[in-house]
Amino acid sequence: MKDRSYYQYMKTEVGAKTDIGKLATHISEDLSFPKHSKDYGEISDYLEKNPYLHISLDTFDESFFEYKEWLKS
Repeated sequence: MKDRSYYQYMKTEVGAKTDIGKLATHISEDLSFPKHSKDYGEISDYLEKNPYLHISLDTFDESFFEYKEWLKS
């Protein structure tokens, strides 16, 4: 099982032609993003307070599920 932050997972999605890829690009360019967090609540709260244009929280939910699966591999 991997021990990586959500940010580290999202860096693997940068450039993907998907909504998660778009979210990953925004996150990688956001200097204030909580880069060391693995906590759904903390990251969700951050994204609610600092929304990215044309990115829904549903995309975050989907990406967080995929992050949890990625940690298992």
